[in-house]
Order: sequence, then C-alpha cells, then structure tokens
Amino acid sequence: MLIANPIYDVVFKYLLEDLDIAKELLSTILGEEIQSLELKPQETATERSGGNISILRFDFKAIIKNKTGVTRKVLIELQKAKKAFDVMRFRRYLGENYRKEDTILNEQGQIEERPLPILTIYFLGFQLDSIQSGIVKINREYRDVVTQELLDIKEDFVELLTHDSYLIQVRKLPKQARTKLERVLQIFSPLYQTTADVHQLDFQGETDDPLVKKMVDRLGRAIANEEIRNIMDVEDEVDRVFERAMKKKDEIIAEKDIQLMEEQQRAETERQRAEAEQQRAEAEKQRAEAEKQRAEAEIQKNLALQKELDELKKQIKP
Repeated sequence: MLIANPIYDVVFKYLLEDLDIAKELLSTILGEEIQSLELKPQETATERSGGNISILRFDFKAIIKNKTGVTRKVLIELQKAKKAFDVMRFRRYLGENYRKEDTILNEQGQIEERPLPILTIYFLGFQLDSIQSGIVKINREYRDVVTQELLDIKEDFVELLTHDSYLIQVRKLPKQARTKLERVLQIFSPLYQTTADVHQLDFQGETDDPLVKKMVDRLGRAIANEEIRNIMDVEDEVDRVFERAMKKKDEIIAEKDIQLMEEQQRAETERQRAEAEQQRAEAEKQRAEAEKQRAEAEIQKNLALQKELDELKKQIKP
C-alpha cells in the first residue's frame, strides 16, 4: 500500500494535525491513557538553520491517566529532525517550555498560573552511534543515595525540574514488530521506502490495528495531495543544498587539514634543523673548550719544563 513518507516534515505535520491520531499515537508511545489532548498551534513550527537543518516541533497539553488511575496534566514536547544537528536547538526549545506557565485550578478551586511537568519525545531520522535500540525511554527514579533504596514517591518540586524522554530512531525500527508500539511505529520506517519515489513508502506492515489503519488512510490521502507533494519537493531541494554545503565544508576541512599537516611537517623539519644546528654548535663549543683545555695544559707543561730548565742552569752554573 503506497503512502506518503512521514519522514518529510510536511507529511509528519499533516499526520499529527489529526488530533485523534496524535492522541492514540502518543498514548501508545507513553504507555498511558491520554484522556484529553490539545495542540498549541502557535507552538507548531519548523526551524531551518541557514536553510539547512530542519527541526519540526509540536507542543501538546495533555491530561494523562496512568495504570494506577492517577491523572496528571503535562506538556508533551515532540520534536522531529531528519538529519544530525546541533543538540543546542533541542535544548533551546526545552528551555522555552520550562519557562512557560499554564492556567489551572488549584486544590482550593482557584485559578492560578503554574508550570506543567514536561515529557519529551524525539523522532530522529538519523542514527545515534551508541544506542542500537529503535525505541528508548530515559526516565527518572527517586533513590536514597546512602541505602540505594528505590523510593516509591513523586514530588512536584522534582517533577517540575526534571522530565522523562523518549527517543525513536526510525532507521533502527525492526521490520518484524514484536509489540503494539513497534507495529504502530513501523509506519515511519524507511525500510518501506520505494526506489522509484522517495516521497512514498510501500507499506507492508500490519494494518489490523485500528491506529495503524487510521494513519495509513491519512498518509494515503497525503500522497495524492499536490500541495503536500510540492512541499516535499522543496524539502528535497533543501536537503540537496544541505548535502552540497556539507560536502563543500568537508572538502574545505580536508584541504585545511592537509595545509595544517604540511605546515606541521615544515615546522617539525625546521625544529629538527634548529635542533641539529644547536647540537652542532654545542659540539663545536665542546671542541673549542677541549682545545682551550689542551692549550692550557700545553702551556702549563711548557712552564714546568722551563722551570726545570732554569733549575738545571742554576745547578751547573760555575
């Protein structure tokens, strides 16, 4: 089944703008029920640094119920990057969300502004060298450092200063799904990319899951949307410009490396020449010192002989 390739920003955005799909997808990733989900349109943006690196960002406000029935209101920050980038961009977005407050009802039923706990989800179109798993959760735990006891507690002060994160490396998702989450995320796998058109995937994953069926249907409509396809062409051109710029950058770096190596070799040759010259000068100094000592010894020998001669002359003098 041919569908639009969701690694493209415009397609990914089109997919998650369907809040029913976004709600079920995020629930599956988090492993908790999302009771309500709100997308903040002003926080949905694509940044391009110098026309090169693209990061797609979504901010969702959600009410989540965990497996024990406890509900909490959180901010879910979802970001997607197709290529490797400076991690400071993700940090800047995260810092912006840590500064935000939300209007809530407190325990006394009064309206007040409070920050929300944050969950972050990162969809990566590139691979991290040290993490081989396709889906990774980085979570917090409360542990007594002295006794090493794991504490079954939650504290607002801590929850608002730290956060859980989820990493999804689409290039490391397995083709044979083992869990519901892997079955759902297969829709993003580049393993189904066609050679004829990088804009589309020939999805062969399971479609029995209702969420997968919804995503397949929506992505199928996206592939037929001329405006979306045109924007995908623009993204391709941006990627080509980026790759040419990176190739040129690599060539410049390689050229500078060669120049630096040649300069280092020249400096080393000059150092060795100066060192050899110093050694020759030191040897010459030592030779001159030895010659001086020899001459002084010769003078002392001659003086001693002269003294002996003078003594002999005194003895034979009539």
